[in-house]
Amino acid sequence: MADRRRGTPTLRAPDGERELRPGDTVAFREGPEGAHQVLNRSDEPTRVLTPSTKGPFPSVAVYPDSDKLGVWLGDGESAMFRRGDKVDYWEREG
Repeated sequence: MADRRRGTPTLRAPDGERELRPGDTVAFREGPEGAHQVLNRSDEPTRVLTPSTKGPFPSVAVYPDSDKLGVWLGDGESAMFRRGDKVDYWEREG
């Protein structure tokens, strides 16, 4: 969810881009169809409230523009990985 509070932020989503106006609130689905990015392309400060559901855990997010994965375990631990840093499942096992 994103709630526009100040300025003119731009919402980037799978169906394109649009400027958020005063009073706009948008919700995002889980999965690729809910992908989103909020940008400030203006010369003025902008403020957007983006609350989170904090779960279910573990959770993973894909960042295709930067080719990264984010992982949240639910115990306060989180990590970001470059997708190219993957290892074989059996590495260091047994």
